[in-house]
This record gives sequence, C-alpha cells and structure tokens, in this order.
Amino acid sequence: MRPSQLGKRAVFTLGIATAVGMFLVLVMGATVTSTGSATGCGRDWPLCQGRFIPQFAVATAIEFSHRAVTGVESLLVVAFAAGLLWLHRGQRPARALAALMVGFLALQAGMGAWAVVQPQDPLVLALHFGISLIALASTALAAAYTGRAEEIRNASPVPGGLRVATWGFLVYVYLLVYSGASIRHLGIGPACPGWPLCSGTGTATPEALAVNLAHRSAAGLAVVLAAALLAAYVRLGGHRRDLVTAGALLVTALLAQGAAGAYLVLSRWDLFGELLHAAMTGVVFTTAAYLCMRVALQAPAGAASVVGERGLGRPGRFEAPAQGR
Repeated sequence: MRPSQLGKRAVFTLGIATAVGMFLVLVMGATVTSTGSATGCGRDWPLCQGRFIPQFAVATAIEFSHRAVTGVESLLVVAFAAGLLWLHRGQRPARALAALMVGFLALQAGMGAWAVVQPQDPLVLALHFGISLIALASTALAAAYTGRAEEIRNASPVPGGLRVATWGFLVYVYLLVYSGASIRHLGIGPACPGWPLCSGTGTATPEALAVNLAHRSAAGLAVVLAAALLAAYVRLGGHRRDLVTAGALLVTALLAQGAAGAYLVLSRWDLFGELLHAAMTGVVFTTAAYLCMRVALQAPAGAASVVGERGLGRPGRFEAPAQGR
C-alpha cells in the first residue's frame, strides 16, 4: 500500500519535531555540564535521588529536566524511525538513517547513565558530546530525507574527489569538536583568557596554552576548508544548487561558531556563552553531515543527463518514493 499524502506529511512533521527535540537534548546536556549539575540526582539512574519525582534544588531540576526531555525524545526517535521505514520501505538510505538514529540514541543514553552512576574521565565525557552530535545529525538528516527523498537520491553526480573532500571535512570537524569538548571537560579553557591569542596567562602550563591555541588554529583552518568546498560546489554549476546553499550555510555557521567561541572566552566562560557555542557546534556538524548525504546519494553516472532533463534537482516535497531502490 502506497503511503498517502497525509501519511507523508505526518512522518515529515514528526521528523522535524524529533530533530528539534534532539537539538534541545544537546543544549540541555551542555547545560548540565556547564552548571556542574550532573550529580543533581545523586548517583541514581533512571531514578533521581531514589525517587521518580525528587525534591527539587537547582542542580536537581536541571539534571531531572534533561532526563525527562531525553525520555520523551527517545519515544519520538523510535516513532520517527518506524515512520521512516514505513514511508521509504525497501530503501537502503532510510534503513541506514533509522539505524543511526536509534543506535546513537541508545549509545548516548547509555553513556549518560554511565557518567551518572560512575564518574568518568574528562575525555570520555568529551566523547559523549561527540556521540550526541551524531545522534542530532542523523535525526536531522532523516527528517530532510523524508521530505525530499526523490530529489536527494536522483541529484546529479559530483566528482569522486569532491565526495572524498566533503567526507574528509566532516571527519575534520568531528575531531575539532572533540578537541574543543576536551578543553571544556579538562577545565583548561581559562588558561587562555585572551582572544584570538592568549594573554594574561599567569601560571598556565605550556601544555594548556598549546592545546587552546591548537584548537583555535584548527577552527580557523576549518573556515578556510569550508570556503574551499563552497568554491568547488559553485564550480559544479547550477544543477547542484543544493550543495551551494548548504555550503554557504556551513561557512556562515562556522563564522558564527567562531564568534560564539570568542564571546565565550571574553565573557570568562559564562553559561550563555557555553550554550551558544554548543548550539552552534550542533549546527556546524549537522550541516557538514547533510553535505555528505547529498554527495553520497545521487543518480548513477549514466543517468546524469536524464536527471538534468527531468529537472529532478527541483521537485516538490513529499514525492512518492521509488520502491525497492
């Protein structure tokens, strides 16, 4: 039975809600870390201070609300994954995205529970943030795929070298994120209180200064690399305007993330700066992952001319998915 137009819209709307929810989970997780509220529920999980509804202090409210929202988001992810598989049954991209959503949600929740029950190394906590980014990106990509599956799967092919460069940039961004999260969890950010260079370092160790400066240099290089990718997408011509638009968004998001990083340093690591920087990190990584999906899913090389003739780069939303492809 072919899904109805109403069913397609329902699944797409659920996907948008799930992606927004995952973004909220990411920001709330950063709030827990930045406020030191991870032990607001003691060492109990999934209960809070041994109770389903605890007596609230500020730290308890932050941690408990994070868990509550994560619980609701888990239900949304499972429901959306089922809807995605129903709407695009038989399509490998849908199966892969559904597996990524559910798998990384479970991994994210498991690491969060582990961090509560058993105190973790700062680098493990940094990895937890990286896993949260993959959970966010996979959900957002699944929502995008639900809305424009036919367009995405039938886009004009791009050169293999550009596909490799796009995926390589995603790996670079992930490592950059991990280095920034490590700085936060190790507590060495204040060792470099100036921006863009360190100043007034006082008793900061050379190692702490080196890590901070290396992260900032790598962030600057990310902007240069993203601009180079955007230029490459522009050279493809008008038939891949999707890559140009997403590439421009990526450069803009990286610049905004850099500004958020500068504000974070100059504000002496206040809470708003922490959350803004974490939120922009989510936008950057998700945009880079979206570009990877767009260059990976495309029409076979022999069908490029047919794609161009049919104008599949600009179909409407919610087109009926091709079965078994």
